[in-house]
Amino acid sequence: MRKSAFQWMFAAWVLSSSPMLGLAAEAGPQTKAKPEKKSGTTAFEFNRKDPIYITADWMEVDQVKNVITYKGRVVMLQADMTMRSETLIAYYDPEMKQMKQIIAEGKVNAVQRNRTATGEKAVFDDRSKTVTLTGNPVMRQGNSQVTGTKIVYFTEQDRAVAEGDGKIRVQATIFPDDLQSQDKGDAAGKQK
Repeated sequence: MRKSAFQWMFAAWVLSSSPMLGLAAEAGPQTKAKPEKKSGTTAFEFNRKDPIYITADWMEVDQVKNVITYKGRVVMLQADMTMRSETLIAYYDPEMKQMKQIIAEGKVNAVQRNRTATGEKAVFDDRSKTVTLTGNPVMRQGNSQVTGTKIVYFTEQDRAVAEGDGKIRVQATIFPDDLQSQDKGDAAGKQK
């Protein structure tokens, strides 16, 4: 068997067998089948049961470095989360068959339910259970938003920390009535 054929078979195995990223990856035009949208996951976290669908202009698997790289109009879908970026780099642990870290760069835009996160770089770290957004980061929930130089979202705690750097200060715009109605809607959705 030629080495390149083996690499693609290995990539398919890694992508389909990973508990965290059961990736159904496709480079090129977006497929007609859309994943079913589900709710109940923590915001901006990759869950371990739903498949992840990725489209891009280009993909490379490096077995030596345990890295999968996607470039060019990257779109990633999982359950009710959609993320767009120019590049997406996934670092995986072949022994544990799971992703360790995912880095999205270039016009990052992640949307999940009524939450949106934008910036130039997003780092999803499975070990620390965080999403770190930099490069003019903005997190929105409904009409409310927070900006700074760095925003760290703790996925298991559903909490975010925004930081400034002395020149740029953290700015928040909060609509209490909007947040209360969203919380009531989330609570009603969970009771169903």
